[in-house]
Amino acid sequence: MIREVTMYQAVCDGCGRKTGRYNSMEKLNANGDFWAWVEIDRKLYCPDCYEYDEETNEYKPKVKED
Repeated sequence: MIREVTMYQAVCDGCGRKTGRYNSMEKLNANGDFWAWVEIDRKLYCPDCYEYDEETNEYKPKVKED
């Protein structure tokens, strides 16, 4: 048997880190490794790729070091 399965996985726009695969957005959101991710300017960032700017009271992507 072949069946279509819809799965959801968060992928960081900063480093490419991925969460596990889940069959619903509710399960993805309930997962412990996704709760600290943030969306900034329509991009998704894991906790390693953003920081809080106390001057502007906003989250911002970390500047990548070359």
